[in-house]
Amino acid sequence: MRKKLLLYLFVSVFLFVSFSCKAPRNNIFDPLNPDYNFGTIEGYVQTIGFPSTRIPSVSVIWQNANLITETDANGWFRLSNIPIENGNLVFTKEGYKPDTLEVIWGEAKSFFTQVFFNRLPTLDSSVIYTSVINQAVLQPITNLSVKAWITDLDDDIDTVYVISDNLKLKKSLNYFQNEGNYQTVVTSAEMGGNSIEETIGNDFSIMVKDDFDNKFVIGYNRVTRIIKDEITGLYPSGDTTISISSQPLTLKWNKFNEGFSFSYLIELYRREDLSSQLIHTEEDISSENTSYTLPFNLPAGNYYWTIWVVDKFQNRSRSKPVLFKIN
Repeated sequence: MRKKLLLYLFVSVFLFVSFSCKAPRNNIFDPLNPDYNFGTIEGYVQTIGFPSTRIPSVSVIWQNANLITETDANGWFRLSNIPIENGNLVFTKEGYKPDTLEVIWGEAKSFFTQVFFNRLPTLDSSVIYTSVINQAVLQPITNLSVKAWITDLDDDIDTVYVISDNLKLKKSLNYFQNEGNYQTVVTSAEMGGNSIEETIGNDFSIMVKDDFDNKFVIGYNRVTRIIKDEITGLYPSGDTTISISSQPLTLKWNKFNEGFSFSYLIELYRREDLSSQLIHTEEDISSENTSYTLPFNLPAGNYYWTIWVVDKFQNRSRSKPVLFKIN
């Protein structure tokens, strides 16, 4: 009797399970329902530079359904129960170039991706200033100097430009490793014939193009003034000859009177046959001074010196070269 009862229970369970498995699955959220049409998107977001690192707190938006999530501490994200239809994922985070990924499902119900995020370069500082270079015979040379200090954690800068639409200017800057910055000098001819005077009050943008041809405007600057008045070196002057024993030599100049803050910059050169060599520079000399004594004696030879007036924005004007001789 007991064996018949066990057999009856076994048959009953078998028949129940068999018929239950064949029962129709009408729940659209049941993954085994043949009409189930929902999928999962997951993946990592990481930096494009080497070595690549995972990025947390990146906003991830599935535009079709306006579903939003964020990457975790390991740069991982997951969106579940998404209606399967082709669409776009949008990735955003402050300090990074936004990115869009097209998702095409095909026959799959899961989609995995690795997104490489491009960190934006940042402009640490920049200066744009005018220089007026007075010459002994020719007309003064006036130009524009641009310097930019840039941080790029992805190390993928291709070119840096200074741009002014008003002045029809777009010029690349060269990198100077010893100074750690990008810089260039702009002439009037490079501004569509506009004079340097017309730079005052105009905005100049600093733009970076990376190795992937992405372009980012990372900052702006403008010119504040042009120092047109000329300072004059008084002594030595006129190709003066100075005895080698009359040293140390004291350079003298006329007092420069302007209604703005400035300092002096002195440059001393030794003249060779067809060239010259800068042998001493002294900057940040007080505007109250009208003389400067060299900190060393000069050997016999031919020399010249110049003095610059430099304002707090680095705009500057240089005297004519002052020639002298030591023998």
